[in-house]
Amino acid sequence: MGQQKIVRGVVAVAPVAIFLAVYSLYWPPDVPLIGPDSPSYLDFHAIRSAGYPFFLSILKLIFADRSHYVIAQYTLYGLSVLLFAWQLLKTEQNLLFCLIVEVGLLANWEVNRFHFTIITETLFLSIGVCFLAAALAHLRAGSVASLAAAAAAAAAALAVRLTGLAFLAALPVLLFAAPSASSWVKRLAAGILLIVVVLGAESLYHSAYHPGPRETQLPIQLFGKAGMVSVTHPEQVIDDAPPVERPLQEALEYQLAPARKLLAATPNMATRCRLEVWYEIFVEFDFAPDERTAVIEAAHGWRGLAAVALARLRAGMPDYLRLTGDHLFCLWTLWATDNNEKAALAAYLAAHEPAPFADSVLPSFEKSRTPPFPRVVRAVMLVIAAVLALAGIWVVVGLCLRRSLGLPLKLSGICGIVVHAGLVVSALGSVGIPRYTIGLWPPMVVGILFFGAWAAQQTVRLARIIGGRKSGEVFSGAARS
Repeated sequence: MGQQKIVRGVVAVAPVAIFLAVYSLYWPPDVPLIGPDSPSYLDFHAIRSAGYPFFLSILKLIFADRSHYVIAQYTLYGLSVLLFAWQLLKTEQNLLFCLIVEVGLLANWEVNRFHFTIITETLFLSIGVCFLAAALAHLRAGSVASLAAAAAAAAAALAVRLTGLAFLAALPVLLFAAPSASSWVKRLAAGILLIVVVLGAESLYHSAYHPGPRETQLPIQLFGKAGMVSVTHPEQVIDDAPPVERPLQEALEYQLAPARKLLAATPNMATRCRLEVWYEIFVEFDFAPDERTAVIEAAHGWRGLAAVALARLRAGMPDYLRLTGDHLFCLWTLWATDNNEKAALAAYLAAHEPAPFADSVLPSFEKSRTPPFPRVVRAVMLVIAAVLALAGIWVVVGLCLRRSLGLPLKLSGICGIVVHAGLVVSALGSVGIPRYTIGLWPPMVVGILFFGAWAAQQTVRLARIIGGRKSGEVFSGAARS
């Protein structure tokens, strides 16, 4: 028995060992170490959360050369997958299923690209796998320690990026889905304590570098959305604005009206959402520089920009929800666009030349990548979205009705909550770029594979029931004869 465990352990380690060996010997040539956002993390700008800059500060103590940071990043991800595999073997005792899950987590080229650049996705991916390992342990044993570990991982994810709220949203379901090995009050207290400790440490670290009122990206992001929504009574919004904000409100309404009109009539959703992303990013950073500078200076910070944005978003709430739906479509379909859709958009833009702010927006749009086999990718992603939504709803309703749910379905449901909540947070506060979806790859692949395992279990169970009934009919027939 001991020898069998050793063999199983060695086999489970193999995918991670191969992953680390491949990425130690092969350096992806098309991934720059320093991207557009990298300096803001390396220099720890005030608008950034402290989680990733703190991680980078630790790497700075270990590595003299920044290019070596990637070694730590992909190694951490490999070790987190190994941790999940260990918990999975303790739970399911199914080596083949464990290997399938490991390959699913490790073999996605698009996911692994993020480990080779300075960006939050790499740490967020590793923390996500650690959360799932702790969640699996808690669903198996219901211990205080496992829930505390899950809570710490969820808080750490939030300390890295706002999407971490999705992991916190799944914690109540995890708490009540687990067996009652210990009091739920003790587990809840431990979870809250770890959340407070982790987020408190993040806040203290941030304050040590940036004393005073905390700055975030949210005002900039809301401002971008304010430019993309149509409001019912724009004149009222402009008239109600303070004098210093009025020129910016006028610019949002009148200068961006042609862009909103152009976007509203795009020939297909696949290209519209991506074009919408680039227009929104343009508004965030480059639109109406003089008017926005006046507002920021008058308010002594970015909060003035937030006030302008919120006034317009309140008046355009229906269109803001429509915009959020567009970004969700973008996130779930990974910008998958076929040649016919691209050609239709090219003809549409040619018929409406010059496009508003074309020099600032269209070059970025034209350079944006799209996955191969776009229709297949889009269909698969939408099926995944539906399955994870079903699993999440099923688990929540089942717990409310006190129904018996298998562990695979419970973990799949928790993953569904994390993925959908995470993408909703991204769509509400940011734009629909694929890397936000890829950052949620671990709960996505684990959720789908565990739902498949649960479905397979139910199929086998149903087959046995049907087989048993048929056997019963045969035996009863023989008895009658």
